[in-house]
Amino acid sequence: MKFIYSPFRIAQIVCSLAILLSIFSSCKKEENKIYKTEILSFQTIDASGEPIKGAITANNEIYFYWPPEQKMPDSIAPVIKISEGSTVKPASGTKVPFNEQTSFSVTGHDGSVKVYKLKISPYDPEPFIKSVGFSANNLFIYPASEFYEYNLIDIENVGINEGIAANNKNIELFLVDANNTDIPLKMINKEDVPAAQLKTYLSWLDGQKGTFFVSVNKIEAGAYKKIKLKYKNHIVYYEKTINVKVRK
Repeated sequence: MKFIYSPFRIAQIVCSLAILLSIFSSCKKEENKIYKTEILSFQTIDASGEPIKGAITANNEIYFYWPPEQKMPDSIAPVIKISEGSTVKPASGTKVPFNEQTSFSVTGHDGSVKVYKLKISPYDPEPFIKSVGFSANNLFIYPASEFYEYNLIDIENVGINEGIAANNKNIELFLVDANNTDIPLKMINKEDVPAAQLKTYLSWLDGQKGTFFVSVNKIEAGAYKKIKLKYKNHIVYYEKTINVKVRK
């Protein structure tokens, strides 16, 4: 049996399919709007005007790591990008307290609401020792003075060195001997530097924010297994043999 469709019948079928597709597409768009209650990006600026982005977590938190050398502000006016068809309160650009009591509500097309809370943490990356000694991995006992300019240690991620070790209370350095005993290294401050060298010392350190000087005058000469660095809640090691020598 043959089915013969007239042009009019075919046109009816095409129109019906088009209507069904249109209804399906509309439903799909409506469905997307219902569930879009997302903060897509959240950004503010630091004290120097540089952008700082909040990380949006799976727990609906806006996580901020603040630069350690900057005081955290009392308030911010964040730029907030949200999903299409939704609204956020407080609105983008509104000044809000910068603390963990501050939250943002995103309302979807259907009235559903998702709440995001600020989480704030000082930026605290893992520190590490880049290099030890002007003569690589050698530190010198210098009988004439506590200060010896070759006994320098370059450390990354320990904030700002103002040229005076006494200001860096969070930093501790140790030599580790063959018996795994920690032997404290004395960090040099400006009172330890001969007057004739002080100006040069401070001027040089001003451009070397991660450089510190240490004294080994009260440590026995010999080979040590490594250096241990304690900074805030971090403990890390410089896994290279360090030679302590008498400078003649």
